[in-house]
Order: sequence, then structure tokens, then C-alpha cells
Amino acid sequence: MQIRDGFSYDDLLLVPRYSTIKSRSDADTSVTIEKGAFKTVLKHPIIPANMKTVIGYEMAEAIFNAGGLGLVHRFMKFDEQLDILHALEEKYGRSVWNYIGFSVGIKDNDKRYVEKFVDAGAKIICIDVAHGDSEVCIDMTEWVSKSYPDVILISGNVATGSGAVRLWESGADIVKSGIGGGSLCTTRIQTGNGIPMLTALMDVKEAKDKVQEKYPERQFKLIADGGLKNSGDITKALCFADLVMSGNIFAKCEEAPGQVIEMGGIKYKSYVGSSTHKANHVEGVAAWVKCGEKYNEVLGKLLEGVRSGMSYQNAHNLYELKDDPEFVRITNAGLIESHPHDIIMFEKE
Repeated sequence: MQIRDGFSYDDLLLVPRYSTIKSRSDADTSVTIEKGAFKTVLKHPIIPANMKTVIGYEMAEAIFNAGGLGLVHRFMKFDEQLDILHALEEKYGRSVWNYIGFSVGIKDNDKRYVEKFVDAGAKIICIDVAHGDSEVCIDMTEWVSKSYPDVILISGNVATGSGAVRLWESGADIVKSGIGGGSLCTTRIQTGNGIPMLTALMDVKEAKDKVQEKYPERQFKLIADGGLKNSGDITKALCFADLVMSGNIFAKCEEAPGQVIEMGGIKYKSYVGSSTHKANHVEGVAAWVKCGEKYNEVLGKLLEGVRSGMSYQNAHNLYELKDDPEFVRITNAGLIESHPHDIIMFEKE
């Protein structure tokens, strides 16, 4: 038995490179998603997680206006998902279908939902399960792909390159990678299964390159889902992934649909995991996050950090960021050194 190291975002740092980028604003964060006649150019790669306390109508509208990709969560009634899209469509036209998609599970009634979503005009479908490298998820991926070959199909989650390949070869266009890394997730503790995020992304990216060579006529993409705490983590993730997904970062936004309470004069919002709606809470917990910022404010700060990170890597776009990035492993002392230290911080006026 071979035991290998597993690295999370805090274990590694990117090694800075000589840069010709004059300003971080010159770094291009756009991502193109295309398949057949479908083509969408996202202004940025950051996706709020398809969770019930993260995305509702207000968040979906904010995502669309910022040129991002939004995925409505599956823990609401079918009609409620459609109502969100129809309300946006009435306000902004049919272009919303290129930026907002629907999430489904892997049961028989989910197939009926897919049929209704596509009949209504959906162009993006996300098969969203905890363990995507499973027969039931692969079967569902294959069914959606064969039944609706023009739909952009997202499937996951997986933590290994082999699991990602099984989904891509079953018809997925985009695979979500990440098991147990989310701030609410207890999967690794409760089940003993999982792979730290950066190691998982390295494995899946290597597998993606190989499957792309095998099927050059198709376009494969990867989403890093979970474990992201800041723009530095996002920059590291984008060295391997095409897009990133976070729940915790966006659950605090004013547009997020979580319940708001006030404790000690500070407002907090409820943040509930995708498995937490179940009575036993086996693989997730419920929590509160400090809230008060708007989506655009949060997104803007993240993109500033990502563009700065790209400038340190001399990456004019997200494709160049993936050009053989060099990392250094750090100790706990290095992690402490990386954060503000030996000071008393105060709030800006």
C-alpha cells in the first residue's frame, strides 16, 4: 500500500514569477463555455454554491448582472426553480438562460425535472450529488447527455482523476471536484473519506488533460468546489480548475436567502449545507455567518485579489495561469508568517 501526501490550500504557496503585467486590471478573468451552437463568455470564474442559503432570486439576479454563472439549488420545489428563471427572463430577456442553470439529483423524478427544465428552455443542467463517482450518478449523467446532447451538463462531485474521467466519458461537459472541503461539511470526519482540495485538483486536472487529448472535439471543464476562504485560495485553485465554487464566501451576502438574526449588535445569516436539510445531519452542519456585504462588493474584492495573483504569475489570462505553475510547501510557521502578525488590528473608519 502506497500512502501519499495530500495538500490543502494552506499547505502550498505559488512561487512568484517575473511579470510583464503593468497593472492587475490587465489580467483577463473571463471563461468561455461552448458546446455546439451554445457559447457563453463569463466575465469571471467564481460561482456561488448551489445551496439553499446561498442562491435564490436576488442572488441569481446579482450573478447574472455581474456576468457570472449561477446554479439554482435543488432543495426547492420544481416550480420555484422555474419561477426564478421566468422572473429573470421577463426582466432581462432570454439571455439569462446562458448564465443561470438548474440543479437536479439522481432519482427517477429528477429525470422528469430535467425534461421540464429543458422544455422550458434550460441550457445548463447540474447533477448535484455528494459522491459523483458512483453508478447512479454516472447513469444519470449518461441519460441526460444522450437525451439532451445540446445541454451544458455539469456533474459531480468527485475527488479523483479516475472519477472525473468516468463522468466526462459518460457525457459531462463540466465536472465538479471537491469532497469534504466545505466549511459546513463533515464528510471526511464522519466517513473517513476525502482528499485535500489542492491534491484532488491536481489529480483531476491531469486526468482532464489526458481525456482532452482523447476527445479533442469536445471541451472539458473543471470546477473546484469547496474549501475556499479567500482570493489567494481561488488563485491557487484556478491553476488547475477553470471555475471555482464557494458557499461560505457568499452566504453572508445581502442577496443570499438565509435567515438573519442579530447577536451582540452584529447581524448573522443562517448557512446550511446541502446535506443538513436531512434530519440526521450525517455529512453537514448548520451555522451562522457574519453578514452585511452585497454580492458585488464581495465579488469585487475577490477578483482584485485573483487579478493580483495572476500578475505575480505573469498570467494575462486564466489559461496562462495553468501554464506549469510552481508551488512551494510551507510549514505552520510559514502559514503564520503569511497572515498579518505581531500587530493589533483595528477597523477602518
